[in-house]
Amino acid sequence: MGIASRKEREKAEMRRLILGAAHDIFKENGYDGLNIRSIAERIEYSPATIYLYYKDKNELFFALQYEAAAAKRDHLLPAASIEDPWQRLVEFGRLYVDFGLKHPDWYDLLFLTRAPMEHIENQDCWTLGMATHSFYVETVEACVAARYFKSTDSATIAYTLWCHAHGLVSLFVRERMRMYPPEERGELARKSFAMIVKMAESL
Repeated sequence: MGIASRKEREKAEMRRLILGAAHDIFKENGYDGLNIRSIAERIEYSPATIYLYYKDKNELFFALQYEAAAAKRDHLLPAASIEDPWQRLVEFGRLYVDFGLKHPDWYDLLFLTRAPMEHIENQDCWTLGMATHSFYVETVEACVAARYFKSTDSATIAYTLWCHAHGLVSLFVRERMRMYPPEERGELARKSFAMIVKMAESL
């Protein structure tokens, strides 16, 4: 292995180390508890070392959001191979809810945390997230074209289904389902989305 290749590998490993520490701190303390100094202390490097890789907290957070968006995309990917648009939509929704229940910290980071939104449209995490959302919208449009819905308002249908999925996952992630036994919460969320999709056929 050449010197250049070794240096690139070392840089990649350092980025993974930094993002891993940032992820852990985010899970423990939220966005407000995430800062360059806390990450440096966690990995036992100086803050100056972190700044060699990320110019500020916002850039680091966007990189962390990209990791979350990539994990979400990969979790939803199996739905893309389903030819029938209705079955694809059902599976996409099931996987979306499943992602939030299995990875609440990633979901929190993507959709719930009050974090900087300025200039996010110029970030890789936004582009990746929009590609996933566009696939979902196109699936709804294909269902409308195939007359699985009575309505032809695909934008409102897509928005309504997403709002429902987001709401029930958010309740789970932020632990607002404590009135239900812990062992029932995940199943309730999954069954609720299956119910709303069934009801959507009459839209």
